[in-house]
Amino acid sequence: MNNEVSYKNLIAFHPGSYVEDILDDLNITQKEFATRLGVTEKSLSKLINGEDNLSNETAYKLSKLTGISIDTWINLQNKYDKKILEINDTKIEDEKEICKKIDFKYFKKHGFVEAGRYAITEKMEKLRSGLNTSSLTYLAEFNTAVSYRSTKDFDENSIINSNIMLEIASNHARDKCDTKLNKKKLRSYLPEIKKMTLQKTTEFYPRLKEILFECGIVLVALPNLKNASINGATKRFRNGSVMLLITDRNKSADIFWFSIIHEISHILDSDFYSSYEDKKKYQEKEMKANRFAENFFIEDDLYN
Repeated sequence: MNNEVSYKNLIAFHPGSYVEDILDDLNITQKEFATRLGVTEKSLSKLINGEDNLSNETAYKLSKLTGISIDTWINLQNKYDKKILEINDTKIEDEKEICKKIDFKYFKKHGFVEAGRYAITEKMEKLRSGLNTSSLTYLAEFNTAVSYRSTKDFDENSIINSNIMLEIASNHARDKCDTKLNKKKLRSYLPEIKKMTLQKTTEFYPRLKEILFECGIVLVALPNLKNASINGATKRFRNGSVMLLITDRNKSADIFWFSIIHEISHILDSDFYSSYEDKKKYQEKEMKANRFAENFFIEDDLYN
């Protein structure tokens, strides 16, 4: 846990952060400070890391050691507690706004939740549980794992719903494959994958999944969620395997294949394990994947 909790323009400073400053000023170890304070090193560490609240007893000992009044120390804890409540209230309100931007019918239609009527708080609870998160606020954060097609797709609606699709696909693919990504093997299969573009779905799709799985990639196809402006996305798992999401957005064969190769390009890229939070660098990465997909189907010289 961090001894500073921030959300938007709100920051809560745990009393442990001030204790940490005192240690720095005195230039002594936690062990020595704990001995002087008359507490265990473990309890001091938990306080500094924001894992334990400041008790009245420890506040009294700190007042004796530092000369700062016990009321000041207790007030620091009270301020922290109040600010945490304010942060949590703000998050709840933001979660409600996020929830309003999500087409909940999608989850009922595709069996992610049971059919029925849900109040907004129930929807929030179902979404938190289904997406394995304590708060929906992270859904509004720009995600470089998602392949957006243009800057206009960076709006909040698109980001929220695209992140949801990524989470649904990740939940489906997680622990499905224990094979580490093999880029060399994937490259060797590219000619066969190219031939699949002339085959019917019933012919190529089972084989495509099989090939990718052999290379450490779990292919997940999902119906598109309203306002999710994505055709594909990738995610790396801790065990070295990869999830490749493809959606039926636009429902067109050429877009399907271009998106597949676009995502494979990301997976094969030497910077696949790098994160691009800067949107300009992110767009450069996307353009690079687009060029790979273009040349995969028709090389520049032949196209010209």
